[in-house]
Amino acid sequence: MGRLGCTIQITGELDQRFAVAFEGMTLTASGGMTTLAGSLADQSQFQGVLRQLFDLGMDVVSFTSTPLPAAVDDAG
Repeated sequence: MGRLGCTIQITGELDQRFAVAFEGMTLTASGGMTTLAGSLADQSQFQGVLRQLFDLGMDVVSFTSTPLPAAVDDAG
């Protein structure tokens, strides 16, 4: 599997200081929710992100993924 573009929405607002824990993803928090958006190298990295969210006690509301085009995949 190549890189995936993904968006994960969670309950609660994570501060930007947590961005370092989710390398390659941007955090946007508002209205009691946080959206993590970016690309993941593989399923192992995805599982790591979910594990970190679980460890923080955050609930995942939604997850959307899309395969990235080959040109983006090669550049990442």
